[in-house]
Amino acid sequence: MSQDTPSTVYIVKDNGKRCFAPPCDHYDLFRADQPDVKLQSIHELDLSAIAGDDTTRGELAQRAFSADGLKLEGTLAQRLKAGPGGDAVVLRATRVVG
Repeated sequence: MSQDTPSTVYIVKDNGKRCFAPPCDHYDLFRADQPDVKLQSIHELDLSAIAGDDTTRGELAQRAFSADGLKLEGTLAQRLKAGPGGDAVVLRATRVVG
């Protein structure tokens, strides 16, 4: 991964987009202090620092499907050559907020 951005609180929402060649940008990212302004789309959520098992990570990721989304503090990073579609933007979560 390349250099991370500073840690920020984000709201992550699944945008319903799916693709055939990863990485797929199927999450929309919003700043928690501006929840109506989409910042960008991202490809992956890295929840490994806050959830030790697959079940917990899956439960957290499911919250991104809700109307309120999943509120996380974390940093954005880039994973180079993530798949045939190119590089991936990854939100590396450090804590669940709220």
